[in-house]
Amino acid sequence: MSSVDLGGGESRLETAISYLLVIGVVTSLLLEAIGMVLFYHSYGQFYLSEDKAMFLHGRNFFNFLHVLLCGGFPDKSPILFMTLGIIILMLTPYVRVIVSVLYFAWKRNIKYVLITVFVFAVLTISLGLH
Repeated sequence: MSSVDLGGGESRLETAISYLLVIGVVTSLLLEAIGMVLFYHSYGQFYLSEDKAMFLHGRNFFNFLHVLLCGGFPDKSPILFMTLGIIILMLTPYVRVIVSVLYFAWKRNIKYVLITVFVFAVLTISLGLH
């Protein structure tokens, strides 16, 4: 596989993945922090009850994500911010694999396309079962 050297020894793929991972983690942290501040402001404490609205629910991750995006989430913005932070953190490696598949397909490297498609399938099955 040939990679384009950017002077620092990193390929374009490594650079793109680095940015993707940093952006995903920082975005997740910001959403979590905003959610925690709003939660404390709303409830005056960090105690989480056993109320069903406080927990992720659904048949699997994709179903939960669909319900959340279609507005099926209770109107509790602190919990929504924290939930979005967790979702972004969970989807960051998933998007990383998609970027890798596209990069290797663009480079016409069939071996790595097959490997990353396999990893993508395993991640998709894993998220689909939980």
